[in-house]
Amino acid sequence: MIGAGNVATHISRHLHFAGHSITCVHSRTHECSARLAEEVGSVGTVVPEEVPPTADFFIICVPDRVILSVVRKFQDRKGIWLHTAGACSMEVFEDFQPQFGVLYPLQTMSKQRVVSLEDTPLLVEGSSPEIAEAIKMLASTISRNVYEMNSASRQVIHMAAVFANNFSNHMVHLAQQILEEEKIDAKLLDPLLKETYEKFGEMGAAAAQTGPALRDDQETMQKHLELLKKHPEWEKLYTFISQDIGRSRNE
Repeated sequence: MIGAGNVATHISRHLHFAGHSITCVHSRTHECSARLAEEVGSVGTVVPEEVPPTADFFIICVPDRVILSVVRKFQDRKGIWLHTAGACSMEVFEDFQPQFGVLYPLQTMSKQRVVSLEDTPLLVEGSSPEIAEAIKMLASTISRNVYEMNSASRQVIHMAAVFANNFSNHMVHLAQQILEEEKIDAKLLDPLLKETYEKFGEMGAAAAQTGPALRDDQETMQKHLELLKKHPEWEKLYTFISQDIGRSRNE
């Protein structure tokens, strides 16, 4: 395992629980590599030379921007090389490794939370049909939802996931800030958020949409915009999203 962050932690845990042997955890910091290694009964290191020369799989769980530099650093290691990124093509391995692919979990992950991967879609891709099959076999030991997906489709899915998860999370963060500025308990939103996610899970997001923008309630929206005058960026965001909801209303 190359990396010891959020994704590396969850994938390592599930592979370990599934009975796989993780022979080494490499990270930039001793604290992170040691913590994860101890959790999965492995050896942690910050020294590249201490990473074993061969393994069935080398799994890179690092930010997209450093994947290529990591591949170069370990190009003499032999095995099937995988990265776990949604927006990075598997061709990043092409000049360095003969056997490679992708194991992308379509899930939000934080070290502090326990997340089951059993129902999480794992999107896989391989440099050959044989390698793809080997990756699918590995993935199927930790999830029952394994899909072979090429890099172009995976990038589209990743972009959609950014809208669905990262952007919606940021909107809740802004809502919490708005209330906290007025000394109002942000936990008042919790039942609303729970119902919101349950509702569009059952009805679909389009049918579940409500609010002043959908009703074209200009008076209410103007009141909200007045309240946002002290935060011009939030005011712009409110305006743009309201306009887009209005556009969808007319489709």
